[in-house]
Amino acid sequence: MNRTFDNVSVSAFDCLKSKLQAQGITLEGNSGYLSKNGISLDYSFSAEAQTLEITNLEVGFPASLVGMNKDKVMGILEKAIDECQA
Repeated sequence: MNRTFDNVSVSAFDCLKSKLQAQGITLEGNSGYLSKNGISLDYSFSAEAQTLEITNLEVGFPASLVGMNKDKVMGILEKAIDECQA
């Protein structure tokens, strides 16, 4: 599952990184690979284009045991980004 979020400023991306850090999830730099508790994805933030691209989202064990799926994970990211853009 892939998704590009538009109008993501540097401050909104920093806000998102802080929200994820509070959950024990660290985004290293503006792009990379994230894998935590069965959820994995690639991310790429462009300060110039103000976009955040999420690609290759996968949800497996143990996240799948607690009812997580790709749509739920993307929804959580979308909500966090919306809050950071406000």
